[in-house]
Amino acid sequence: MSSDHILNPSKKIEAKYQSSVILLTSGKVVTGLVVEDAGGELKVLDNPAAPDRLVLVKKGDIEERSASDVSIMPKGVVNKLTREEILDLLAWVVAGGDREHALFKEHEHHK
Repeated sequence: MSSDHILNPSKKIEAKYQSSVILLTSGKVVTGLVVEDAGGELKVLDNPAAPDRLVLVKKGDIEERSASDVSIMPKGVVNKLTREEILDLLAWVVAGGDREHALFKEHEHHK
């Protein structure tokens, strides 16, 4: 992941984070990340802000399923962060999540 992926989350989406657009036979559309595909149903995370609430979709109710070209990470999410939080996020990405990396030792970062 690079800073460009943070600023433009839909530019390139890794397969494991690819949302699906699911058209049901009822005409309803469910869009989200399929977190489980087992038996006769899918469990879909349709709201990243509520990861404990999944939508259950019966496979028999699916008329069409396709990959979404829009990331589940909303565009502009960094606009709500302070300068320090953005620097912390970029340091985390560059350091690969290693808290012992030199970028984290330069000054105190948020935990």
